Amino acid sequence: MSIASLAAAVSCGTRKDEAATMASELLKDKGITVPFHPSTDFVELIRQYKANPELWEAALGCLSKTAPVLSGVTEFGTTELVGKECYAVLSEYIPKPFEETKLEGHHDYIDIQLTEGPVKWGVCPSDSPKLNVLSEYDPTIEAGFYLSDDTVYYTQEADQPFIFVFFPKDLHNPSFAADGAVYDRLLKKLVIKVANAE
Repeated sequence: MSIASLAAAVSCGTRKDEAATMASELLKDKGITVPFHPSTDFVELIRQYKANPELWEAALGCLSKTAPVLSGVTEFGTTELVGKECYAVLSEYIPKPFEETKLEGHHDYIDIQLTEGPVKWGVCPSDSPKLNVLSEYDPTIEAGFYLSDDTVYYTQEADQPFIFVFFPKDLHNPSFAADGAVYDRLLKKLVIKVANAE
């Protein structure tokens, strides 16, 4: 689907199923076989794409070079894709136990995350009435930290990675240790930061 046809298809009335189909088409057009996680707000994703197609095309282009398997990627660190408006960070890590994690939230950037291995993720709306603020949003680190009983947890199996997309309204526990998982090597993780269109 071209940028022009996608933009023409998007409207305020776009339904979730229509937006999910459009998002899948974006991945298919780039040859990306790893799907977006079903928790993704596809209507918001398409709205953001329409507002900043250059940034999202750069992000998807980066994903097309790394998905579905990150094991062949060796260039760690930060890479600017479109200046400071869209950049990628590739790192290695051992997933932390759940008890050592907390929800994080951003204002200026959307997070697109892809990781290897069996891991879990947490997602919670930023307007949760059960939100416990651990540290207020700090623009110098572009993050705030929270806990909430409204958090929903998702498990990613090693053989079924997903692309997670977290908008500013989505507080998230970044990938942490899955129940019973043993990590005998570092996992690779890609985070692409895309400037949020208000």
